[in-house]
Amino acid sequence: MKKALGFQRLTAAAAALAAVGLLSAGTAAAAPSGEAAVLEAGKWRGFTQTGFSGPDNWFGPGTTGSCTYVGDNWNDKIRSARTQDTAVRVELWEHANCTGTSITIDDSGYGNIGRWVSAYRVTT
Repeated sequence: MKKALGFQRLTAAAAALAAVGLLSAGTAAAAPSGEAAVLEAGKWRGFTQTGFSGPDNWFGPGTTGSCTYVGDNWNDKIRSARTQDTAVRVELWEHANCTGTSITIDDSGYGNIGRWVSAYRVTT
């Protein structure tokens, strides 16, 4: 003989399961892992003045090995830059197709760049 669940018990059980699902979703969004963590780590920050000052912008995350244009608003305006993560290296390039002069930045950054950065490529 089957026993019927009361409406209150069923509602409480559904609410508990929903709360567990929401908590799990929040945890996954807060701490990316695997490929998502690698992509997130490709972020870097460019500044319009030397010494990591002045107006700034976050770039990336970028796909490792792909050349990405910094955009018309930032082309030839980046004067200092650094990555967000110690394990990441980003090449900054003179031309939009990742040719010409380049430097490689990491989390310690590069504090005095000439007005020539047009593109970037995440290397690690």
